[in-house]
Amino acid sequence: MTTSRRLALKALLAAPALATPALAAPAGAAAARSASPQAAAPLIEPPLPPEGQVPAWPAPNTAPPSTQETPHQAPQWSGPVPREWVDPRTGHRIRRVSPDGGGGKPYFYKNMFLPAKAGAPDLMVISTPQGISTVDLKTWALSVLVPDQNADLMFTGRKGRNVYYSVTEPGEAQLMDRAKTLYVIDADTRRVRRIGRIPNGQVNSVNADETLLLGFVAYDSQPLQPGVGDPRNRRFDQAEYEAAGPDGKPLNFARAKGVRMLQRWAARYPMEIFVIDMATGERRVIHKTNEWIGHTQFSPTDPDRIIFCHEGPWHRVDRMWTMKVDGSDLRKTHQRTMNFEIFGHEWFSPDGRQVLYDLQTPRGQVFWVASVDLETGKRVYRRVEQNDWSVHYNVSPDGRMFAGDGGDGDMVAHAPDGKWLVLLRPEPIVDEDPSSDKDDQISVEYLRSQRLVDLSNHDYRLEPNLTFTPDGRWIVFVSNMHGANHVYAVEVARAA
Repeated sequence: MTTSRRLALKALLAAPALATPALAAPAGAAAARSASPQAAAPLIEPPLPPEGQVPAWPAPNTAPPSTQETPHQAPQWSGPVPREWVDPRTGHRIRRVSPDGGGGKPYFYKNMFLPAKAGAPDLMVISTPQGISTVDLKTWALSVLVPDQNADLMFTGRKGRNVYYSVTEPGEAQLMDRAKTLYVIDADTRRVRRIGRIPNGQVNSVNADETLLLGFVAYDSQPLQPGVGDPRNRRFDQAEYEAAGPDGKPLNFARAKGVRMLQRWAARYPMEIFVIDMATGERRVIHKTNEWIGHTQFSPTDPDRIIFCHEGPWHRVDRMWTMKVDGSDLRKTHQRTMNFEIFGHEWFSPDGRQVLYDLQTPRGQVFWVASVDLETGKRVYRRVEQNDWSVHYNVSPDGRMFAGDGGDGDMVAHAPDGKWLVLLRPEPIVDEDPSSDKDDQISVEYLRSQRLVDLSNHDYRLEPNLTFTPDGRWIVFVSNMHGANHVYAVEVARAA
């Protein structure tokens, strides 16, 4: 570890606590609001300026204390989990998609829908206690596709009606360090094909013509949470981060995660990005580095275009990168211009032309959903309110709407009322002298929000990871607002 990185770790652990905790609604009251379609509560929208007016900024500093005096209390729920209801605070219809035992969905940028096919139902794919299941998007009927509890759903293809999954071999090592066998199954014929086996690493994406898989691997890395051989927690799909501050008191979850992320970034383990030939199973390394690599993604339309990120504390890394599948055209897709400017959680636009991402200028103060056109370099910054900042954003298939899955008060925006799934509609911000605009400068829009789901009883250690359905009518997400992890879908249009 270099001296500068040791100093960075020391500085983080010595950081003073911040003041003014964010307020939270009582768990019981929040639970009742979330589930009861009979509750007589008014529809609530966040206070926003009239159309054509932009709100004041920057956001107030509402950061909570860094230490956690009492153990984290997860939201509570008792009684049956509703199958369908209208959220009394937003007026939008919500369906529980997963069966009574719970369920999960792929990460927000991973495809989970099958291409339309004449005579076949429109399907999406989720994880269930029975294995991997399909969901009919017209009837919401479930069908078990891969009856294996050890099968890990990875993603679906865009050319054929193919579902990709892996089975990890048992052992004490981290998931990344264990061997995996990769499979693909045709959702209509149910024919399974073994693609191959990788000794370590993980596969994140398949290219547009389904000829290559894309993955990455770290060598000799340690768990993000020390003392835990396999830190992945199925309940939250991430490590149960713990760390103590300089006063010896436990840090809250968000700050403990920051400590562990900084330690991992500073360790400089060797990593590789690789592709696997779908026809032969051959593995080929396309990029080597000592940076911490993540978010490897193929373009949904260009089979040769890749984006990936340098993981770590966002203000310390040049996070976003792109390259061709042969390793050429390696370049950054965003350049920091101010101290503590952060950007990340990047994903491709549906047409594959743009990279979209969370941008904050600076961190925790001014919030944007930004985009860059990979061919022209054109950038658009879309302004987001503090209470609408989200762990992840996504965009509708036609590119006309965005959505965010919210965040709690411990997270980077420290939003006092941010636990909502929101629809975000872009509006242009027009200057009084538009003739002065220049095409080579950043265009600015405002994202006007509409609240869809009350997530006040959701524990944000589980990230909702929202995704629009192909017709843009529903948004699919995962939540623990009723105790167990479940997959839900909220209708974009307000219920009659």
